[in-house]
Amino acid sequence: MIKISISTKTIENFKAQVLSNFYDQTNKKIGFKKEEDKKVKWTIDIGAINRLIKRKLKNYHKELDLEKLITLEYKELYDLKTFIDKNKSFTELNKTQKDYFYTLYKRLKNPEYIKDLDITVCPYCNRNYIFNFKKPDSLEATAQLDHFFDKSTYPYFSVSIFNLVPSCQTCNQRKSKKQNEIYHPFIESLNDDVKFKLKLKDSKFYYDKNSLEIVTEVNKNKEEVVNSHIETFNIQNLYNEHKDIALELIQKAQIYNESYIDELYQKYEGTLFKNREDVLRHITGGYIEDKDINKRPLSKLIKDISEELDLI
Repeated sequence: MIKISISTKTIENFKAQVLSNFYDQTNKKIGFKKEEDKKVKWTIDIGAINRLIKRKLKNYHKELDLEKLITLEYKELYDLKTFIDKNKSFTELNKTQKDYFYTLYKRLKNPEYIKDLDITVCPYCNRNYIFNFKKPDSLEATAQLDHFFDKSTYPYFSVSIFNLVPSCQTCNQRKSKKQNEIYHPFIESLNDDVKFKLKLKDSKFYYDKNSLEIVTEVNKNKEEVVNSHIETFNIQNLYNEHKDIALELIQKAQIYNESYIDELYQKYEGTLFKNREDVLRHITGGYIEDKDINKRPLSKLIKDISEELDLI
């Protein structure tokens, strides 16, 4: 739910991965000396794809090729999307032409891209892990790559890095069924515009999770898109299934007062805890700084409720 930092190195690594379908590590075009090579390499030449792009998008204000499509930033993608929407008659690709881009996407090594981004939690919902795991001879990903602008409508964007958002399976499927306006994790942070709050039905019964509800407080200037994002990913309903976490935070806020937290830090500094934030993460069960929310599921919820309770 916070903006994903995407570095120049990540972009360059991703571009190199896509272009490796056409060039070897010395930047020479791949040739086929043996018939069996065709089973693992590709017979289509990058020049043919670039000529296709140039021909189909010739009236666009900027000259494009595959390499430029791979690295287009979000604003440029959106501008190109608008152009394609208005000029479908001559930008549309046939099945074979679409397959050029779809094949490049199928050949992506998703775990390498996700590892470079250095996130472990779905940026849409902050509820599910999406980390990689190792097999004896490979690195595998639990994440799916969501095409922010769907690739069936915009095949040109199949391997555009700013169009590929690592997400959990649940969010990817829900987004594919809806065409709502949502936050783009590479350019904006939902964390800035919504806070999770507690609504107590009966404050006498802190041991009963049915005595409370988790609600959202939304930035009025962004209300429409925030509510659209929440509705798209079913966040309000799903987060209310985690009322037990909110209940535990209420209990902890009563038990761990300021002096007790200081006592724990002073007693275990340098052994169990390197700083006070470590103590608070131990108590709350989540990361408590905005920059770390993408490191553990539900850290956004835990942080907001903990702040409301003056636990952190």
